[in-house]
Amino acid sequence: MPDRYGHAVIGMARSFVSGYLEAAGRADLSHMVRAGEGDDFPEVRAAVEMLSVQADVLRRYEEALGQYADPGFWDEATPGGALALHDSGQMARNVLGGRPPFFHRD
Repeated sequence: MPDRYGHAVIGMARSFVSGYLEAAGRADLSHMVRAGEGDDFPEVRAAVEMLSVQADVLRRYEEALGQYADPGFWDEATPGGALALHDSGQMARNVLGGRPPFFHRD
């Protein structure tokens, strides 16, 4: 997982599974997972998969919000008018629909 979400995902997965194993009375396995030595455990892989889905959603939200937060997006002096005028909330609808902000059906 090369991006910043990947590092967060594996860290959260390890923390969750480590806590689970600790609660299940397997402190030995909990310490292995916390140290990054149990990434091949099915519990860690399942947690990574679940958290990766949520990280993808967050990535799309942040990308769209970044566009909306850019002052240039609202700049009415842009030739052809502000991009916001042409967008009319389409990026938000795309993201909320599970698509990338700049999804086109072409």
